[in-house]
Amino acid sequence: MGFAGQAQRGWLGFPFDRPLLVFAERLLEVQQQLPRLLACCPDTDKIGEKTIIKLTRIVSDLIDDTLLQQEVQKLHWRCQVFDSLRKAMRIAPPDGKNGLNDEGKDNIVSTIRASVQQFRRKLDENITWADDKLCRKMAKQIDKWNKNLFADPIEVNTPRGPVIIYPQRTNNILEQFFRGVRRGQRRKTGNNSLRPMLQTMLADTPLVKNLENDEYMKILLDGKANLEELFAGLELDITARSINLPVEIDRLLPGFRKLITQQTVLEKVAHLLTKAEIMA
Repeated sequence: MGFAGQAQRGWLGFPFDRPLLVFAERLLEVQQQLPRLLACCPDTDKIGEKTIIKLTRIVSDLIDDTLLQQEVQKLHWRCQVFDSLRKAMRIAPPDGKNGLNDEGKDNIVSTIRASVQQFRRKLDENITWADDKLCRKMAKQIDKWNKNLFADPIEVNTPRGPVIIYPQRTNNILEQFFRGVRRGQRRKTGNNSLRPMLQTMLADTPLVKNLENDEYMKILLDGKANLEELFAGLELDITARSINLPVEIDRLLPGFRKLITQQTVLEKVAHLLTKAEIMA
């Protein structure tokens, strides 16, 4: 029996996936199966017998660890709390195929509201949950953002007719964007960290993501076939405007223009310089 809890992952990340908890549960199964495995080992296989005995000691030391037992027990009921909230909020349903990118089914808002309110009451009624600090913080957040979680759908009139927009209950759209950016960064550089890239990224770079939206591209191209044709038109327009730009003339101080037009201006300047030299 394999130890790896990674094989049980749905690749959604914690707390949706709990590979370490699966690993601990498999250790319990291994501990129960090792005596049977030792009994099946031939008497002539001394190496196999020693290996199983050594493995039994290692697994027993882990399983008998009181701190590990407490943490596993705590993680079990915390998983129940999260799974209850996940089910109530219809977030990344286990039977869905899109994982964290699941937009959710067209559930009626009132139905979701009722499920979350039931979950909220359970946070107070369950003795273990009611005395837990993290559960109290969760209850406080639900009370604070209750109106935002269950905002009514908005009907918007468009050229194609009325469209109903359902306000997002989570920041799933933004998270999808950053997951896509991280995936692209990992493919190009092999680095899974976004921090260096985000620190050097231009402020408007995320707007490039809009180029994947057909409606946005239709408005941007404004009848052009593609971006190349659009930019070519912009270049011609800029060139035409630059040809017709007025020639910049250096500004003159007040009164100098009238002084320059006088034919005796040089004589007056020479006279003033001579006078200033004599006075000096």
